[in-house]
Amino acid sequence: MTVINPENIANILAECAERYILPRYKALEDHQISTKSGPRDLVTQADIDVEAHLERVLPDLLPGSVVIGEEGISRGDKLVDILDDDTQKIWIVDPVDGTSNFVHHKREFGIMLGCVINGVTEYSWIYDVLGGTCAVTERGSGAYFGEERLSVTLENDPKDLLGHINTRFFPKEYREELRGAGKAFKSCESLHCAAHEYLRIAQGKAHFSVYSRLKPWDHIPGALMVEEAGGLIKQWNGETYSPHVRDAGIIVANNEDCWANVRDSFVKKYV
Repeated sequence: MTVINPENIANILAECAERYILPRYKALEDHQISTKSGPRDLVTQADIDVEAHLERVLPDLLPGSVVIGEEGISRGDKLVDILDDDTQKIWIVDPVDGTSNFVHHKREFGIMLGCVINGVTEYSWIYDVLGGTCAVTERGSGAYFGEERLSVTLENDPKDLLGHINTRFFPKEYREELRGAGKAFKSCESLHCAAHEYLRIAQGKAHFSVYSRLKPWDHIPGALMVEEAGGLIKQWNGETYSPHVRDAGIIVANNEDCWANVRDSFVKKYV
């Protein structure tokens, strides 16, 4: 049986934040920032250093495991298709989720880490760098943010629902209609950081998120956390979300009624 000490991993993420991220917050130099797929797709030296640190230390904590991260995959050093191999033990890393926020001195950024064993996400961590607190989740044992056990809220009335959607990742011809659909809810805006959007839902501070672009490092850690907090994550067509799913949209919600309401409002016609 695989045994991992989740608090030990949380301490490693805190160390990464202290060594590589916090010293550069509001202090990044131009040569420490570059772009990947486009001018808004940023990477910093902090992203690179955190991922490299985790690649060094995590395999020793889970013998036979491999580490794949956003930056290694972006460079072509690693292949995301390893997630389709259900015999593997895989750490999936987003070293700085919300890099643009980090670069522009906003507070919504964090480290995301998931542990997928034999095709199932068994553990996850989301570290709020500026808050200095880690959300730790173990399948079947609940999700905790520090000492707080996370639990979603039960609101279903659209006028009370707070949600997140980034229309930039939808086709241009749909964006105005999606923004109009969002007006039926109390609030619907993007934090430009999946780590904090998932955390807000698990804490009961928000109720849903809609995503059209699935990068596994953005969603594997948060999906387990929200599920263990009592929420759900399903593809737009209602099928289950898992680490194997990449070519689909998903809705994260506090309960089934909310999920259906959000699906009908935003994406039902596109499925």
